[in-house]
Amino acid sequence: MKAFKNSNLPTKNGRSPGFGQFVLVALSLTALIGTFLLTISNFTFEIKVGSFAVIVIVYLVLCLSLYLRQNGAAARPSTETEPDTHSPFDSDIENRLFALEEANRFFGTSLKPADMFRLVASRVNELLPFAACVLLFKDGDTSGLKVVHVDGRNADILIDRATDLSKGIAGKSAISRKPQLDEKLIVEKDSTPAAALQGFDSAMAAPLFQSLDVFGVLQLYSGSGTRFDADSLTILEAICERVAPLFLSSMAFEKTLTNALTDSLTNLPNERAFYMLLENQVAESQRYREERPLTILAIDIKNFAELNQEFGHSVGDRILTFASEIIKGQLRKMDFLSRSGGDEFLAVLPTAPERIGHEIIERLEKILLTTPFEISGNQYTNLQFNFGSATFWKDGETAPALLQNALLRKQQAKSIEPNKVLWFPREYVN
Repeated sequence: MKAFKNSNLPTKNGRSPGFGQFVLVALSLTALIGTFLLTISNFTFEIKVGSFAVIVIVYLVLCLSLYLRQNGAAARPSTETEPDTHSPFDSDIENRLFALEEANRFFGTSLKPADMFRLVASRVNELLPFAACVLLFKDGDTSGLKVVHVDGRNADILIDRATDLSKGIAGKSAISRKPQLDEKLIVEKDSTPAAALQGFDSAMAAPLFQSLDVFGVLQLYSGSGTRFDADSLTILEAICERVAPLFLSSMAFEKTLTNALTDSLTNLPNERAFYMLLENQVAESQRYREERPLTILAIDIKNFAELNQEFGHSVGDRILTFASEIIKGQLRKMDFLSRSGGDEFLAVLPTAPERIGHEIIERLEKILLTTPFEISGNQYTNLQFNFGSATFWKDGETAPALLQNALLRKQQAKSIEPNKVLWFPREYVN
């Protein structure tokens, strides 16, 4: 295979590893001899000092040049025609593999897994042209593998597919901890729907390691008329060694980002996430005006402080979780719910006019009447919410203006004497 090297090629530059050390020793001896001869000469003191300075400068310059040359050669990948005999691949394959290693340094801590997978798939396709590239991670719930990302043909059928470790070459690769090749899709046909294999001729898979544990598998399918072979499998194994740190870094980055934007108690997005999404949605509504309405809701729990004080903080935490589930259950799939802090929740309703916001509020009020919260044993209570809403254009054209109006209306709903809350025309509020 052209990707592999000829083991009879000479070593690079024909120089032994100790060549640099030999040159450094020769320079040092030359400097010492020159300094000694200068010391015993009959030159004047001024000439000796000047000559000694020249020897020191020349010695330092030559040592620095040698150091930079050696380190520069070690830092960059070889581009010469004589490849390294320690690697089984030719220089082109080696350079592409090296690029995968470099990607970890530049992108490992700044890309989410989906973006990282697209980057890796494009690089893998340069090394091993594929019809489909599939990334599977171990599924802790089923002790199997689950397809999390797919690039290429039949992606809509392959995605989110779960597979048992005892089936398919991905499972075999995870269990054996070794690359697996299925040249005629014999193994895959017993574990994968025929529609998902349409247009494929062969498949191969290799494990992804975290220390000594397999955390995932990278699998490739070849297109019609082409088949992977043993050499392809060797390249895939080398690829997986280099991309495993990339996927681990991207997963760590996503987890950090998720923790920064998630409320730990309810697992809802937090206030920071709310503001990020609201700014984006307001920008869309400003762009399309009447074609893209937008409404936000501000919600809190009536008398939550009293409930929390009477029954304790553990019950209060359960009330917050219960409330978050009730609210989320009455929102549309496209709606975004977050916990702002305390007992307050904020919701963004994209494409929703004022009417939709009122309908959601009505549904929540009805569901609370028929869904009591269990405090303990046979003790129940029916929660109530305070609501405030604001709609783009009618109540404001910026994120702060919309939020201010929604909170103001919620405060009015909480007030024993609503008339004490003063309302102003929209232009004054803005």
